[in-house]
Amino acid sequence: MDLSKLADEFPREAVHWRAQTLTKNGDKALALAYLDARDVMDRLDEVCGPENWQSEFFETPKGRVICRLGIRIGDDWVWKSDGAGDTAVEGEKGGVSDALKRAAVHWGIGRYLYRLPAVWAPCETYERGGKK
Repeated sequence: MDLSKLADEFPREAVHWRAQTLTKNGDKALALAYLDARDVMDRLDEVCGPENWQSEFFETPKGRVICRLGIRIGDDWVWKSDGAGDTAVEGEKGGVSDALKRAAVHWGIGRYLYRLPAVWAPCETYERGGKK
């Protein structure tokens, strides 16, 4: 098993974008790249084999979801963890997915996305529930 392959770039069509911070007048947004949790799981299957990785989830007293992502290396399991809170779009499910993706970054999966240059993209804004 070549764990360095975990850090390989994903095909461009697997990288998604979402708006983060808006400019004051709302005409541009900071675009952030992200991966789908299923693509992360597929990468783990491809590089490690489905039998050689596993994830565990825990909730903190403050409601944050922690994912422990383990990979079997030889006879030993090596664990790396990270967490996330509920997301605005899919609440608890989004928090679980985000925790998995964040733990995967500790293994190198998608880490290169954090090094991409900041992109401010033109956008249209609208209000929903009093928020832009």
